[in-house]
Amino acid sequence: MVIPRALRLVFGHPGYRMWAAISFIVLLTFYLMLLPASETGGAVGLVALPFLTVQDVFLAIVMAGLLALTLPLGVYGWRMGSGGGVVGSASGSIVALIAPLLCCSPILPITIAAIAASLPAVGAAATPLQGFIATHELEFYAAAIVLMAWGLQGNARRVLYCECRPVK
Repeated sequence: MVIPRALRLVFGHPGYRMWAAISFIVLLTFYLMLLPASETGGAVGLVALPFLTVQDVFLAIVMAGLLALTLPLGVYGWRMGSGGGVVGSASGSIVALIAPLLCCSPILPITIAAIAASLPAVGAAATPLQGFIATHELEFYAAAIVLMAWGLQGNARRVLYCECRPVK
């Protein structure tokens, strides 16, 4: 009940609804170009669109939706002066944004490749790690979605906390 109440409160303001809609479109486009990166050899962009699967589209919609809802809640909580201050109100948004970037993008393979290029001994260790990530890709996506939902829940609680406090 926390999330629906917070969404009704925040989206009662037209600016937040517009921001959420625009965020969803931008994030959906971003995830649609990012999620097929394992099929494109790490290439992110329009080149990835032909490699989209139904699973990728579903994951992109879920992740973009969760993040598009989390960001306006975080900003609303921050503007209303939640008890956690700037760091507390933004933490859910940051967790929701960073988690999928680490698991659903070529950041980890690029980092491993950079280490492997500078230290030849690490190169042999990088291949099994990338294989592990590719094998358990769906679990990483699920973990990212759980973290995004957790961020949404935390920001919703802050919004409702702000509702009970007098505005400064």
